[in-house]
Amino acid sequence: MKTSFLSGWLQRFYPETSLKVQDVLASSVLLEKTAHAVYSKLENYVQRYADVAARIKDVTRLLDAWRNKGYEGVSYSTLFICTFVLLYVVSPVDIVPEFIPFIGGLDDILLIGWMLKTIDSELVKFRAWEQAQSV
Repeated sequence: MKTSFLSGWLQRFYPETSLKVQDVLASSVLLEKTAHAVYSKLENYVQRYADVAARIKDVTRLLDAWRNKGYEGVSYSTLFICTFVLLYVVSPVDIVPEFIPFIGGLDDILLIGWMLKTIDSELVKFRAWEQAQSV
């Protein structure tokens, strides 16, 4: 039987991995377990991104509440960081251009992560204030 280039390469340089792949493909139980593990991992990623999206919505609500003079318990450094990062993400000017595959959005992701980590305590206070307003 003729093997593909990738299959031959895998067998030559990664024989243990090649055997593992063959075992998984030969067993419906192993294939199902592998698919379940991949699904679980993807589910964790989706949950993590949903959390980031929710926190960004919190940031925009915080900025809006401050702008409308409803919420004043926020530092100017937090306001600056949030505004700068959100404007940077939507700006066409980037340190790493978006059209570069795989790393084009890396600067945006890193900045958003830094922003959320930096202002996390402010977001907790804002959510508590928001909760008190709704009661």
